[in-house]
Amino acid sequence: MNRISIEPTFAAWRRASRSLLRHGVEPAHIAWVEVEVEVEVEGSAQTQRPAGHASGSAAASAAIPRELFAWLKAAACFRAPDRWALLYRILWRWTHGEREVLDLNDSDGALLDQRVRSVQHEAENLVSLTLFRRRDPSMGAPEFVGWYEPHHDLLAHAAARFATRMGYSTWMLATPHGAAFWNGMLLRTSSTSRNASNECAARASQVLAGNVMAGEAVTSEPTEALWLAYYASIVSGGKPPVPLRYWRTPPEGPPLPAHLARERIGPREEGATVTVPDRPPVEYSAMTPPLREPSGPLDTCRRCALWRNAKQAVPGAGAGAGAGAGAGAAIMLVGEQPGEYENQHGQPFTGPAGQLLDSVLARAGLERAALYLTYAVKHYKWETVGHERIHRTPARREVEACQYWLEKELAQIAPRVVVTLGATALKALTGPHVNLSEYVGQTIAHNGRLILPTWHPAYVLRTADACLRDDIVASMATAFRRAAELSGVRKPC
Repeated sequence: MNRISIEPTFAAWRRASRSLLRHGVEPAHIAWVEVEVEVEVEGSAQTQRPAGHASGSAAASAAIPRELFAWLKAAACFRAPDRWALLYRILWRWTHGEREVLDLNDSDGALLDQRVRSVQHEAENLVSLTLFRRRDPSMGAPEFVGWYEPHHDLLAHAAARFATRMGYSTWMLATPHGAAFWNGMLLRTSSTSRNASNECAARASQVLAGNVMAGEAVTSEPTEALWLAYYASIVSGGKPPVPLRYWRTPPEGPPLPAHLARERIGPREEGATVTVPDRPPVEYSAMTPPLREPSGPLDTCRRCALWRNAKQAVPGAGAGAGAGAGAGAAIMLVGEQPGEYENQHGQPFTGPAGQLLDSVLARAGLERAALYLTYAVKHYKWETVGHERIHRTPARREVEACQYWLEKELAQIAPRVVVTLGATALKALTGPHVNLSEYVGQTIAHNGRLILPTWHPAYVLRTADACLRDDIVASMATAFRRAAELSGVRKPC
């Protein structure tokens, strides 16, 4: 057994892996050991070279696609005892001709995909949601400080992106495993070992108030307004409101710029029908081989890897279920995917989101029994955060994998109107290039169908602002009333 000691960085693993590949050392004969060291990296935000990226012949020596290199680099940020072993095993298999190592039905490929997506998701949260606060000017630099407790090693990645956004303001971003410093011109990232992480946290606590939450530091009211404006720019750019756990309610006013969100779900021109651009052609490569053809019923579907962690597939239900082609419901509801409750019981929209949906339907004068309800993705996708199972948005590849079953339902039910709940459902019917925020409240004519996009009930449950929540529910009810009019469904007395 070869015991390989490396610093816990992608660059150190990459150097060691090159040598091991040259000597033909198999993954089963390697034990990876992380060495606790302190590393400092300096450079400007514009010119700093990403860690682990070499140039010239050294970069080409591994002979792997650029896309695979990016995936390995992202997965290296995932904190797990076996992260270096997994990366080397995938690298070994790829360089020895096992292209199926990146297939989602391969155990290594599925694990790599899970870790890459987890890292990407948290990286976006860290950059978009970290709330910096201003320090007392008499304390000197840095002017702003932030505190974040990432699950993965994302400090260097986030620091470079913050440096390009905050101009010449000096700031510090602290984490339990290190800190990043920006003096207006130079970025310095200090990564500490596990033994030193408590010391790092203690140093940060001297700057941060003791009663702050993860992701925020001390501020004055003007700075609060500054960061609410920053958040507003994110919302106006098309991203949905963020989980409120990242934001503290300011002394005055709501925690989110609710008026902006209301404008996004405000009433549109009644009766207008719009079209969307055609779906771009699906492009496959060695990274994404063509999907497998179904070999049986939905319960045995293996077109993507979500079946591995779900209890069961959740088929559609309601009017027209089990009937012949074209003998279905006038209105079809398409959600994103089953939740925890639906995963356990096998029926769509029976959990908390389903209960809220029933109240919205009643407000619109519709009955669930007259509708057909289904999902764009039939298996529940989740990840473990702490001791909880948290919903994860299906990837584009997983939505495409379930497209076969959704098209089969559309052909069987032949609805006059389709109501899509949330962005994933809309993209499943129209393509990944269509954004919910641009079409919510409108009627879309697409492929011979009328599609009414609206918000998902789960979005209402995640919204803490009462006024915004009422606006969303009203918008959903309006969409269902419009669906009833277009489909000719008689409202119950």
